[in-house]
Amino acid sequence: MAIVQGFTAVTPLASGAAGGKAPSLLKPALVVAVLVVLGLFVPTVVKSSFYLGLLINAIVLGIAALSIGFLARQSGLMMFGAAAFTGGATYLFAIAVTHLGWSAMTAAFFTLLASTFLSALIGALVVQARPLPFAMLTLALAQMLRSMVMITNFRPVTGGDDGLALNFAGSFFGLTQAQLSRPELFWPVAWLALCGVMLLAWSVGHSRTGRVLRAIRANEERMRFSGFNTYVPRVLAFTLSGFIAAVSGLLTGLHTAFASPELLDFVTGGHALVSTLIGGVGTVAGPVLGALLYVIGQDQFGATGHLELLTGLAVVLVIVAFPEGIMGFIRNNMAKLFRKSAAPASKDKDAAR
Repeated sequence: MAIVQGFTAVTPLASGAAGGKAPSLLKPALVVAVLVVLGLFVPTVVKSSFYLGLLINAIVLGIAALSIGFLARQSGLMMFGAAAFTGGATYLFAIAVTHLGWSAMTAAFFTLLASTFLSALIGALVVQARPLPFAMLTLALAQMLRSMVMITNFRPVTGGDDGLALNFAGSFFGLTQAQLSRPELFWPVAWLALCGVMLLAWSVGHSRTGRVLRAIRANEERMRFSGFNTYVPRVLAFTLSGFIAAVSGLLTGLHTAFASPELLDFVTGGHALVSTLIGGVGTVAGPVLGALLYVIGQDQFGATGHLELLTGLAVVLVIVAFPEGIMGFIRNNMAKLFRKSAAPASKDKDAAR
């Protein structure tokens, strides 16, 4: 009953403090808005197409990692088969523009809509599974899709082992296919997409639905006994996670103009999973930071000729040193600093009284 009381108390508190929260959120909102605008000017600072391309890869991987981290944070479910949703979205976009002849904008809208619908259907089937079976089910889904696109009978549609090259007419927000392939022109699309999905994940996480989801994760039986529906919120969380992953796959199709079976492979989903573990799932920014560090590490380790060895060692060291991820480590230490700085101030107030 304590949980019920806690949630019933949220509504009056939120309504009563609405006026007080608005000013407190104004400054962070302005800071975020400034960061979003400044991010659009990154191509003017990073002149190298190679390094700008690395940053775009980090954004695409970061969005995929965010989909995993969001679901893990809200529902306690770790998705091993994120490649099913990222790679699946890339194939949907490729098929729409190549075989159906749709424009890039129409195909992009169809990709996100279809991916969200399919995520809801799949989520309705798998969210009631325990964490380990859930992880294996999502992994099996990705491997099943990979095998499907390589079937000989489907080769005219999917391209089989050779993949499917995209050639679409029209433009996507004013950018042609040739322009979307250029990192400096594609950057605003990727950056705004990242900011959009981060805002979406943060908003849901701080909403009543997010609080209910975390309470279900903590004690599903008690929430069910208290009268809460524990099934629908999990399906919604999985659906949103699939949508975010689809955004990553759509960006891949727009930028590379190519869909290959490797996009559905476990290794591809493993990159996003490792990025999530590196950055941590406690915050929205954690998986994105993990993706950035992972992409930079892959670039540096690849130059040595010992990519797998150094990557494995680095991942193990990071996970051992930062159990909650690097962002979790940063957040915890900042909280400690704020508490220490606040303690002397409270003592001075007490002394003055």
